[in-house]
Amino acid sequence: MRLVVAATRFELERHPRFPGGDPLPGPWDCWDAQGVRYVATGPGPALAGAGLAWALAAGDCREVLGIGIAGAFDGSGLGIGTAHWVAWESFGDLGAEDGEDWLDFPALALPGLPAANRFGLALPHGCRGVGATTVSAATGSEATAMLRRARTGADLESMEGAAWALTCRRFGVELMQARGISNRAGRRDRAAWRIGEALEALGRLLGVAGEI
Repeated sequence: MRLVVAATRFELERHPRFPGGDPLPGPWDCWDAQGVRYVATGPGPALAGAGLAWALAAGDCREVLGIGIAGAFDGSGLGIGTAHWVAWESFGDLGAEDGEDWLDFPALALPGLPAANRFGLALPHGCRGVGATTVSAATGSEATAMLRRARTGADLESMEGAAWALTCRRFGVELMQARGISNRAGRRDRAAWRIGEALEALGRLLGVAGEI
């Protein structure tokens, strides 16, 4: 079985074979069609990890595709209304402040946490990917954007990807991720968001991948 996950149904609907209709009964909204299960995990790392773990525990899954929208950091070169494959994921705000320094979870050395704050993702053959970071609260200021990009080196920001990556690693399942860019990760300016354009670009990217 293959699994497609997104934070919301409207992101899942950009997958070319999403079946639509009412979701199946269960704690998370999911749909089955032609050997593929589609799951809306909900936004944020906690829901994303829990929803994907529930779906992976329910059946024999060989691979996971995570899809959705994201914000791009200044300096990344990623334009609003474009879509990209993600080559690696990281957690952008999981750790602790230590005076002037920032300790991410490898530095904290807590039991059960991975040894590195970077998770490599699979890519379609011949495709290049970008770096991503996952946060619990979306960036709302230029200062926060600069800190998060400096800490992680990421090109884009979402609220689910690293949680999906960590969950897949624990289950021994491969993850691919595609993101459409809807906004800049910086000062919160809703008037500048281009969610529709990001979703259209995501759908085109997934369509090309399906043809490959």
